[in-house]
Amino acid sequence: MKTTNLTSFSDFNLTSTTGALFRCIGFSLFRRVPMKKSVQFFLAMSAIIAIFALLPPTTSAQTYVGSDKCKLCHDNVNATLGYNIYQEYTKTGHPYKLNEVKGGPPSYPAGTGPEVLNPPPGTTWDDYAYVIGGYGWKARFIKKNGKIYTETDQVQYNLASKTWVAYNKGQDMSYNFACFTCHTTGGSATGSWNAQTPDLGTFTEPGIRCEGCHGPGSDHMANPTSVKPPITGRNLTYERCGDCHQRGGKTASIPAKGGYVEHHEQFNEMQASKHGQGGSMTCGTCHDTHIALLYPAVAAAGTKALKVQCETCHTNKAITINGKVKNIECMDCHMAKSAKSAVAVQKGSGFRGDVSSHLWKINTNPIDKTAGMFTSDGLKVLLDTDNRGAITLDFACLSCHDSETLEWASNYAKNIHDGITTDARFVSKVPTQVELLQNYPNPFNPATRIEYQLPKLAHVQIDVIDPTGHTVETLVDAVKTAGSHHVRFDGARYPSGMYLYRITTGSTVITRKMALIK
Repeated sequence: MKTTNLTSFSDFNLTSTTGALFRCIGFSLFRRVPMKKSVQFFLAMSAIIAIFALLPPTTSAQTYVGSDKCKLCHDNVNATLGYNIYQEYTKTGHPYKLNEVKGGPPSYPAGTGPEVLNPPPGTTWDDYAYVIGGYGWKARFIKKNGKIYTETDQVQYNLASKTWVAYNKGQDMSYNFACFTCHTTGGSATGSWNAQTPDLGTFTEPGIRCEGCHGPGSDHMANPTSVKPPITGRNLTYERCGDCHQRGGKTASIPAKGGYVEHHEQFNEMQASKHGQGGSMTCGTCHDTHIALLYPAVAAAGTKALKVQCETCHTNKAITINGKVKNIECMDCHMAKSAKSAVAVQKGSGFRGDVSSHLWKINTNPIDKTAGMFTSDGLKVLLDTDNRGAITLDFACLSCHDSETLEWASNYAKNIHDGITTDARFVSKVPTQVELLQNYPNPFNPATRIEYQLPKLAHVQIDVIDPTGHTVETLVDAVKTAGSHHVRFDGARYPSGMYLYRITTGSTVITRKMALIK
């Protein structure tokens, strides 16, 4: 009787786990099958293959290779994006979530000041192993024994106010995996990064580096043209962001504290918004996370951290006053800064945090944040029947119009996109472009006045830079209305020399010189 040898099935090029299992079964049980039964056997084995094809693939464990390896290929201008991915990413805040201390202050990208130049009062840099943050909001300090420094009332440095504040004073706080999982790359709960304190967990790199978002890159590096990094698509542009930009889980429950959304919980806010609930919009829809957002002046010319504007989808929403379009951005109101990471302020009737809202919806009723935005215990954002939250007018309107009332704001806000009509005598002449005027007096000793003009409501940052290129003071870091403004610089504690002062607003950057002569 003629037989068929099943070793010929290896010609099917079954290199997967399924194929290996198929050959194992074939070789061990059915090496020689009568020819007339071979068809039935082939069909049976095909069914087995189909079942195992539905199982998740098994792959060898990937390992972290380090951002220096990523640099080998990505430290050049990407033909599709038109910029150097590696160089631009190193100007963003993610790599500086955790910074090693080597006997002196950590280094941050030029132009992203104010930098963390000194350790907490009464201590030296030799007391510390790492600085948490220091880019944009605040800095905390990790001692060489792996503990967070909490001993005094001056342990956290807030960059915007340049002040030292307390943080969990006197508590014994270890810098462990629960803390550093969103500050590092390749974090693991096993082992310890610190020789003095066991069981803190380990990480492969401080800061959120390339593999902190894209996943371990060993397979990609071994075959970069055919194998992508493990985290791609929506998992990269939304879910990975949500791993860190949430508290309490990836839900619509938004934590609050002290009258503000707590910290950087944009993912929770997205889940409580029409944009996030729709499913088609992700963080990556708007954000290019390789480009500096907080300090746009440091990004390469022509690059933008925000890839699209609200007007791309929401057409015909311009606000007009007496028939003329008002120079205001959608984000100024719909993404008002209602969250607090480090510094929040009340000015007049308005409130302003330091992190932009991602709720977008505005409650246009004349009701304050205590009753209209947060739960009665102040620990959560109120959600409506659609599981959505909203910003109240004391954030959206009165953070700029701080001398007005909620009733005044509500009167305009309810139908603001239909146009505003007001008495012409209240419409002041508005500059047509951003201007940074020469300081007066100049030269000066010790103080001088800096005047600037804005054609529209905008966030403004004015920095003073010393002869070595370091930012010594940030004089303005706030949203300002259209019109003329001025600020005073006091150089009493600085040495004589030629200084620069720079205004950054949107994509506009203007720099002038001034001389301090004592």
